[in-house]
Order: sequence, then structure tokens, then C-alpha cells
Amino acid sequence: MAKLAEKAFLLGLGALTLTRDKVKEAVNELVERGEVTTEESKDLVDELMERGEAERKELRKMVRKEVKRVREGVSLASKDEVDALNKRMDSLADRLDALEEKLESEEGD
Repeated sequence: MAKLAEKAFLLGLGALTLTRDKVKEAVNELVERGEVTTEESKDLVDELMERGEAERKELRKMVRKEVKRVREGVSLASKDEVDALNKRMDSLADRLDALEEKLESEEGD
């Protein structure tokens, strides 16, 4: 469940993250307005992409740390434990069905 929360959060983050094409588009607008030279634009795109990647990595690290902290504070059943409980419930249901059949047959006698 924590992995799902982390993935959902990162997916949302990804939707907000600019792609290289979007960064280029924004920098080209700066060039058109004369705020950045054409020569500076390539370096600016690279710098913004590097900074964005570094921030994403740092955010991922913080999210993983927080998810780990939450996981440690919550007691969750493992898949094996859930499977074992399901088998036990199935076995008990079978035994209950057998007892009901036995009682019905005894009542019919």
C-alpha cells in the first residue's frame, strides 16, 4: 500500500515536471523577448534540466524516507500472512459446512 502511495505521489509529481521540450519552449520565449541570448539559451536549458533532475532525486529520496518511516509505524500483514489466513478461513468454512450437513442429516433421521 505504501508503494502505491509513493507511485501515485511520484506520478503526480511527474505530471508537474517540465520536459526538455517545455523547458526549451520557455527559454525560446525568453530569447524572443531579449532576456536571454541564443548562445546562453542552450546552457540555460541544460542547467534547468540538471537542476530539475537534482530536485526530483532529492524529492524521491525524501518521499522514500517518509514512506519507510510510515511503514515502520504501521503493522501491515504480508501477502504470505494473508494467504495463510485465507486458507485457514477456507478450512473453517469447509468444517462448518460439514457440521451443518451432519446436523441436517441427523434432524432428518
